Amino acid sequence: MRTLPVLSIVLLACFTAKAQVYWQGGFPGRETEWTEPRNWSTGQVPGWKDFAVIPYQDHGFYPEVSSVVPLIQALAVRKEATLTIAPEGVLTIDGEGKEDEAIRLQGFLFNFGALILTEMELGPVESQLAHLDNQGVCSLVTDMGHIPLLSGENQ
Repeated sequence: MRTLPVLSIVLLACFTAKAQVYWQGGFPGRETEWTEPRNWSTGQVPGWKDFAVIPYQDHGFYPEVSSVVPLIQALAVRKEATLTIAPEGVLTIDGEGKEDEAIRLQGFLFNFGALILTEMELGPVESQLAHLDNQGVCSLVTDMGHIPLLSGENQ
């Protein structure tokens, strides 16, 4: 009878743990679409508890966010990789419960739409912005409201 409580705890941990979801890209006809499940390592578009990772790709098909996509918990754009948020695109990163940086930019993020960051500390976010080419809206949502991080004029 002791195995049932232990099994329940293990299953709960599995369902609440965040997953690293890797961009693979290149699905024919939808090579760069963030919302194409077959472009992701899990066969699903990253969501609420996921850590989306954009690694370097030999084929050069990097993701483009061209609509409002499900919020994610963390994002890493690895060295030599890119992510583009199109003018009509909205990417929200909710770092709640993330103990280290919820956004890591070693490669480049080109923002022409909206990048919204929540549940993050200003210092760690600002330290990542050197790899952000922002031509859209980039803000940190806090209890005090929106803090604009960069605009096209102040890069």
